[in-house]
Amino acid sequence: MVKKLTNDNLQPTAEQLQCLYRLCHQLTNVMFQPIHIVRLDERSLNIFILAGQNEEIELEITPNGSIEP
Repeated sequence: MVKKLTNDNLQPTAEQLQCLYRLCHQLTNVMFQPIHIVRLDERSLNIFILAGQNEEIELEITPNGSIEP
């Protein structure tokens, strides 16, 4: 049985959450960059991050936890 994804049951994977934690730490505590948006894209299931003083840093975390620029 295939489970239909809706906005109610969209959740990041454990790998995405671990990667998100590391990235947020690096961006804010190491690079001193603000984070503007963190969003789970319902089409690709990637976590999208928009960061930087001028919103110049765009990253995506795939469901397996890898980072795409």
